Amino acid sequence: MNRLITGVITLFFVTNVFSADVELLHANEWSVPKKAAIILMMPAIQKSMEKLQKNVNSTLKIKYPGGDEGTLWVNELRSWLIALGLSSNRIELVPGSAISTTIELEVISN
Repeated sequence: MNRLITGVITLFFVTNVFSADVELLHANEWSVPKKAAIILMMPAIQKSMEKLQKNVNSTLKIKYPGGDEGTLWVNELRSWLIALGLSSNRIELVPGSAISTTIELEVISN
């Protein structure tokens, strides 16, 4: 019974976390050799960049896994986004994504 309750609560939490307009970038997608064209074709990045272009006052909140690996990953992603033309002051890094193999991208309208 406790497992069932825990499962329902976990499902509720994960559903609520991702019910907002959050794009997910998975580690297996990111583990490919990188070129600008490849990065821009990643669905989470493509959708997020489109949203950012529609609202020039918006920012990109990047929620990443903690630890050294997550920090390296988010810094590489941030560097690519800046190289692709996104201003660094439009990027907010937040540790603690809900899934350790996923970065959450959320465009925040200001």
